[in-house]
Amino acid sequence: MKFIVINTKVSLSGHDVINTTEKEFHDLSLKDVDYLIISGGDGLLRRIIEYIIFSGQPKPKIIIDAKGSFNVIAKKHLVPKLSKTLKKIEAGEMPETKSQDVYKLNDFIFLFSAGNMFDALHIHFSEMLRIGFLAKGPLKYFVSTILLLPVMLPVTPFLLFSKKRFFIFTPFKSFNFMNFYTKVDSLKIDLKNGYNLLEIDGDLVIIKESVLDIKRLDTIEIVYK
Repeated sequence: MKFIVINTKVSLSGHDVINTTEKEFHDLSLKDVDYLIISGGDGLLRRIIEYIIFSGQPKPKIIIDAKGSFNVIAKKHLVPKLSKTLKKIEAGEMPETKSQDVYKLNDFIFLFSAGNMFDALHIHFSEMLRIGFLAKGPLKYFVSTILLLPVMLPVTPFLLFSKKRFFIFTPFKSFNFMNFYTKVDSLKIDLKNGYNLLEIDGDLVIIKESVLDIKRLDTIEIVYK
């Protein structure tokens, strides 16, 4: 089998393995590639899948080596440690996969989260706290939440009633309430002005258009055991 490994080093006897970086990955062909091993967090995972979807190349199965702060997708699918998956492959076993929905938001894709409410502010503030002992791990997100609570609590009701504010979190898939969505097939939101800051899967992006066109676009296979 053929593997492309992003942001870590892996060797698998009897298999074709290409170790690369996120930047160099864009120069590679995905023809005949069976698996991508992605070492990082949800942001890296999203960017790699975004490239695959928009490039029109074949979609290899994804093996996640969860190295981010939250690793929402890895936790959602109960992804095992990379070493366990590699041992299974070297023993000649085929890993099992689950389908993960891929959503399109204008010129971006996301897997589980998008919004311009306090999620965007929370991510921005958390990134500012990526220093010292807060640089790695989820602690910076908890500190950010505590510091922002005095602002979030009184303002949230106004955001919920605003047609220009929204938050999508798809792992729940149980309900939609006002402009909080967990089920999305097709959704259009007019923000009334261009160049808006949004959070998607923990990344901050600028959307030039005033109208957001959001829909479920595709699926990708994630190895879970």
